[in-house]
Amino acid sequence: MNFDPFNSPTAAAIWHDAAKYGIDLAGAIIILVGGWWLAGWATRALHRNLSKHPWMDATLLPLVVSVVRYGILIGAMLAVLDQFGIQLTSLVAVLGAAGLAIGLALQGTLSNVAAGVMLVGLRPFHVGNQIDAAGFSGTVEEVGLFATVIRTSENRIVTVPNKMLSDAPITNNSRHAVHRTQTITFQLPYNADLDRALGIMETIAAEHSEIEGTPIIGVEELGDAWLKLKIQVTAPDDVADATRMSINLAIKRQFSAAGIRFAPEAAG
Repeated sequence: MNFDPFNSPTAAAIWHDAAKYGIDLAGAIIILVGGWWLAGWATRALHRNLSKHPWMDATLLPLVVSVVRYGILIGAMLAVLDQFGIQLTSLVAVLGAAGLAIGLALQGTLSNVAAGVMLVGLRPFHVGNQIDAAGFSGTVEEVGLFATVIRTSENRIVTVPNKMLSDAPITNNSRHAVHRTQTITFQLPYNADLDRALGIMETIAAEHSEIEGTPIIGVEELGDAWLKLKIQVTAPDDVADATRMSINLAIKRQFSAAGIRFAPEAAG
């Protein structure tokens, strides 16, 4: 009697199992690829559509998109496990038993996620704000699930773990307009036309619309042979230096046109 290994009951069982698991494997690959594609498509579509609405906070948007993306990927992984006949109730029990170990191993990552949720919830800053925190200074580009992206004044991109920001004092330079006071002083001889000089200074201050509040203009000090005049103004921080230089130039030009000479500095 000839033995045919391909027609034996054992071979039939092997071919049956191979066909079954081959179909399961193909299905799992299709689910994984489909889940990956769906997660990417949903991420792009969600970001594109939500960013068009004025009610969607730019700070919250990356977190929402990340949660949807990871939610789809986790769903795909669970579907793959179900494809191989792994009961989800048993899987939950196993994950529950391993949860403590996983939590300890990923405590740094999980703390960044929790800190990211806190940053979005408490809103110490928004995307586009200029902040100083945890030794970093720059403009917030994105608040992600694990880290916050900051662009420095040198155009460098810094990725800061969320936990570092949540544990550090944060100075938000954009929430309220930051102003800076600029003081300009110079000396005139006693025989100068003081009233005309003060009038020119008041006119120059009025011509600078960026000045906040009322400028302080007057005689700051009486010297032996000169008067020290002062003009003190407050302007937004980003234009404060330009305002000071513009006032300096205007004083020089208008005093020269009016025939008002500056007194030389007294020898130290």
